Amino acid sequence: MNINKLIGIHAVQGWWRSRGATIGNLRRPGKRLWKRDATYLLLISLALPAGYFMAYHFAAHTLRELVNSCSARFEIELEKAEIEPPIEALSRSLCECQAQTLLNKNGVVRIALVDSHLLDPQSLEPVTEEDGEACINALWKPDAELAKRLTLK
Repeated sequence: MNINKLIGIHAVQGWWRSRGATIGNLRRPGKRLWKRDATYLLLISLALPAGYFMAYHFAAHTLRELVNSCSARFEIELEKAEIEPPIEALSRSLCECQAQTLLNKNGVVRIALVDSHLLDPQSLEPVTEEDGEACINALWKPDAELAKRLTLK
């Protein structure tokens, strides 16, 4: 029994000594540690804005493609329905409003992940009909002349 106690005490004493040595190394003052910490801080402060701008770039690219395809589709649907498009900028403005709504619902990072194929587009929160109506109402300017032309035909 005495041997076991001695071995147990020796193991505990050895563990305690190695722990004390580790703590001493972590708290050792010096210029080298200060420089290393400053370098890490500088790298982090450069990496965060770079990551943000990269995510912003990918999100902008996704939204630009979305607006272009939406406005092209809108114009094709107007042509199929044999309706004169009132203004070309109207379809683009409507698509930009819906793209902004999609961005507000999902955020820059999720939209950027869709562009880099890391996130499935089906997992995004979609733009609802109420959002589309809000965009139409925001873009609609009451015009009596246009209303008369539409009712007479």
